[in-house]
Amino acid sequence: MVENDYMPIQSLDIEAETKITFDLYVNLPLNNKYILYRRKGGKLENAKIEYFNQSNVHNFFVQKSEYNEFVKYVARRLKDLIGTENTESNKKVMTAAAKAILSSTINQDDPAMVKALLTNLNDITSVIIEGALEGTNSYSKTTFRKLSALAEMGTDFQKHPVNVTSLAVLIAFGIGYSSEKIISDLAVGSLLHDIGLARLSAKVIPFAHDVGQLIYKDREEVYTHPELSLKILSEKGFEVSEMVKAVILQHHEEFNGFGYPFGIRGYALNEFAQILRVADELDHLISAGYSGTGNLMVRVSELFDHLNRRKIIEPSLLIRIRSIL
Repeated sequence: MVENDYMPIQSLDIEAETKITFDLYVNLPLNNKYILYRRKGGKLENAKIEYFNQSNVHNFFVQKSEYNEFVKYVARRLKDLIGTENTESNKKVMTAAAKAILSSTINQDDPAMVKALLTNLNDITSVIIEGALEGTNSYSKTTFRKLSALAEMGTDFQKHPVNVTSLAVLIAFGIGYSSEKIISDLAVGSLLHDIGLARLSAKVIPFAHDVGQLIYKDREEVYTHPELSLKILSEKGFEVSEMVKAVILQHHEEFNGFGYPFGIRGYALNEFAQILRVADELDHLISAGYSGTGNLMVRVSELFDHLNRRKIIEPSLLIRIRSIL
């Protein structure tokens, strides 16, 4: 477990030869002591970072009082790339940054550590999303802030839309999408993708992502929730782009044509709806809990094998996503 006064951070989030804006600590597991490793204003040399990577030291720690500084430090690096020219050089930086955050979160043995690092991921990504949402309507920004606040104190079910949004945005970012329009549309679609569940019977909601346990009639009810999500937005007068509509409507569609609600097949599927589907599956995997050394990474690998074997996700897209995890 993580000590109350310290927060774990991914070692790959520290940029070599760049001044840090917070004190950096390491943990000595034998006596569970936290030792100051670099003071605020110091730098981590390339050789040191390489040494930690080779030694399988994936986490540093910051004091809780300086955690917000850490979030700003990482988010600033990523946010600067949003809206930039989509050059090969920028793509490499984006891929490396997203891979550092995503892979080091998943490559943990301790479930408590994974959930703590997923919180880091949400906090970092929220800064990026806030920036991308600047050009959208105020309803999007207000909705995101309200859901984020609810996620901080709520159940895993309430955390789900924020977790999925963070994962989807980082995945899109990591495979090369830096357009503010794409990031903001994907964020809005991800945040709102499941609001239609509120119109379903209470008995079927817990099985919305495991419909195989439901009888035919109840499955048919669950299949309506993407369309209900758009109906709710329309009733509230909340206008969304065509991409947001596609992301919401198609997030349960499958490349093989066996998804719902319309059974859309192959390359007619929206790529960002498929990214949302992967993020959705990943969050359910993490939130479900697990035990055993390395078990999460094993289960993530099994998930990707399943998505590939069943052709749920377009094969080349799945390869691109898997490469950053």
